[in-house]
Amino acid sequence: MKYLTKEWYRKSNLTDLHFDLAILDEAADQDDELFASLYKDEEEQFIQDEREEYDYDPRNLFAEDSFDQESDLLDFLAEEEFIEQLIESFDKRPAFSAEKTKELFAEIYQASLDAAKENLPPEIYSQIADPRVFALGFCSDEIYNLVRDFSISNNRESMQVLEDYEDMMRLQNIPRQLRQRFGFHDCKITGWLSQGKDLVLTLDTEDGFTSDNRITFLDVTVLLDENIVRLYWIYDELYKTENGYEVHILCDGDRTAELTLRCSDIRIEEI
Repeated sequence: MKYLTKEWYRKSNLTDLHFDLAILDEAADQDDELFASLYKDEEEQFIQDEREEYDYDPRNLFAEDSFDQESDLLDFLAEEEFIEQLIESFDKRPAFSAEKTKELFAEIYQASLDAAKENLPPEIYSQIADPRVFALGFCSDEIYNLVRDFSISNNRESMQVLEDYEDMMRLQNIPRQLRQRFGFHDCKITGWLSQGKDLVLTLDTEDGFTSDNRITFLDVTVLLDENIVRLYWIYDELYKTENGYEVHILCDGDRTAELTLRCSDIRIEEI
């Protein structure tokens, strides 16, 4: 990728780190009692919210006065079979488990703790008095400002790169039909087949925005192959070359990977 690189993608996902933070003056110092109290409060609130959602009777969704009579959603919810299945599932659900919910909260908390260290630059992370408190969503005013500025900077830089990318793509002499059909965001790459000099990719388009599910790159020269099979196609760059095209594909899933190739032509089909 020349513009929408892995680093760009990472920055573009670090633009809202301050959104869920609450300023707490006491978070300016490490305090075991403060952490224990906050953890207990957040855990109890999480259990309460999960219990309310778990015990919400779906019959309440289908009261006639819940929706505008003209609503398409009402028509959908009125499907008798769907309603019966939802209610049956609710009635047969096991008892709510507070212990399992505590375990889930602990997993979410640990993920938040790990993410803070991974996502924040060392010069900010090192100033956090107690990362445990930060992982629960609380920080001092000073730390909040640093995290907010970091998020804003990431957003500004990401948007500038995106603008530069869009400007460059507009300069490419790509045939209109190919430009319109070469869009596979959120499609899963399920197959890779080399056929002579050609490369065929097959896609699962369930989560995408297209029904085209097979791409054939003709007379291929692979420049970078990080094994994108079973990953999701998120961004691409398509350049016109003297002898065809240069294609860059960025994928995500359990890891981030790229495919870069040159080809003489591109065929897109629905099979």
